[in-house]
Amino acid sequence: MKQTLTLLVTTGLLSLPCALATDVVETSNLTGFDLPAGAVELTEDDFPSEMVDLLDTTAEGLKGKCEYHELLYWDGDPKKVTAQMNADIPDPFTLSDLDVGKMDDGSDYQQFVLKSPKQWFAGVWFQDLKAKNVILAWCQVVKK
Repeated sequence: MKQTLTLLVTTGLLSLPCALATDVVETSNLTGFDLPAGAVELTEDDFPSEMVDLLDTTAEGLKGKCEYHELLYWDGDPKKVTAQMNADIPDPFTLSDLDVGKMDDGSDYQQFVLKSPKQWFAGVWFQDLKAKNVILAWCQVVKK
């Protein structure tokens, strides 16, 4: 139920204008990874508590906890943004899917973990092919 509620809230986020966005960014402040062109970092006010709860639950499943969060938004072709994001994941990080699926509005989500020997990041990637936008919510996972 919690995940369903989170997905509904996130669906609402997909249609939000970026009025509260802080800035267009080229590099993630959380991971230091290069980002696909057009990434907009959203403020804490845009980060619903349900999304934080989902990330915290994901981190707990990894036997850790979220230390820092970041919320990013792209306007544009989700397939291109996804391809570029995946291509720009640096070594030695590996991407593992935890859950993937479709929401009621037809948009897709992917819950994942990025691991390296020294760092872990848990995240949720939402893409809406109709509205042509993407949201990435992720956090740094640290051991409890």
